[in-house]
Amino acid sequence: MKHLLYIITFFFMSLATFAQSAGRALSKGNEGYEQKHYAQAEASYRIANSKLENNATAEYNLGNALLKQGRTKEAISAYERAIKVADSKSEKHLAYHNIGNSYMKLKDYKAAEQAYKSALKNNPKDEETRYNYAVAKKLNQQQQNKDQQDQNKDQQDQNKDQQDQNKDQQDQNKDQQDQNKDQQGQDKDQNGQDKDKKDQDKDPKDKKGEENKEEENKKPQNKDNKKQENKEEDKEDSDEKDGDKDNSDKDKENQPSQQQPMPSNMSQMPQTATQAQMNQILQSLETKEKQVQQRIINKGKGAATQGKNTGDKKNERKKDW
Repeated sequence: MKHLLYIITFFFMSLATFAQSAGRALSKGNEGYEQKHYAQAEASYRIANSKLENNATAEYNLGNALLKQGRTKEAISAYERAIKVADSKSEKHLAYHNIGNSYMKLKDYKAAEQAYKSALKNNPKDEETRYNYAVAKKLNQQQQNKDQQDQNKDQQDQNKDQQDQNKDQQDQNKDQQDQNKDQQGQDKDQNGQDKDKKDQDKDPKDKKGEENKEEENKKPQNKDNKKQENKEEDKEDSDEKDGDKDNSDKDKENQPSQQQPMPSNMSQMPQTATQAQMNQILQSLETKEKQVQQRIINKGKGAATQGKNTGDKKNERKKDW
């Protein structure tokens, strides 16, 4: 029993000693903070936090020391830990109020407005918190307007960039159209050159074809000329035959209407009849000789006599007589 009593007594004495040590660290931190030795105060507050669990005062004081050193985000974390372990609204009010001040330094006016609003919920009578809340709300509205203007400006810049891109695209399309037009012109020129070359290659063939065609056209002409010559010769022969027939008819006319029978003895033939027959025979021979001479002359003339008609030839024969 005595040993157990000694253990309990030692335990309480240790707790008292530990509490006194944590209290002295907290006090030492406060002294350093008042003397503006914020780093020294931070160290003392951390010692106090390590010895005192869930102590809102030590966390709150640590946040103040960090905020004075410009370590704003670390200070906000310390205030948030103090709010979690705080037992009273007064402690929460102070922690939220300082969180609002920290966000004001970061120019995060929206977060500051919310922090001050939470502080007023825990202590609506604090005029300083209310004033800070009004300032944070106004700055937050201005910041939102500025952000909206910046967004609008960014949108305008994006629209302008899009317009510039569209203009560049239009210029590229125009350049492409010009290139296509130039290419079409080049293709047209090339086609014209190819066509000229084909025409040049085709000319010798066409010339040869025309020569062959001319030769073919000449053949019928030659054939027609030959037919014409044969036809004219046939006409001449026919004219000669007609002349012979006319002469024969003429001879018949000159003959007596009734021919006397020739006596068997020449001595018995009348003298006058004999002389008439002789004249008729001589005249017939002379006519035939002239016809032969005329035929030879007509064949010698050839094409020169082609234009004359049958009537002219008959007239010529009449003139010869």
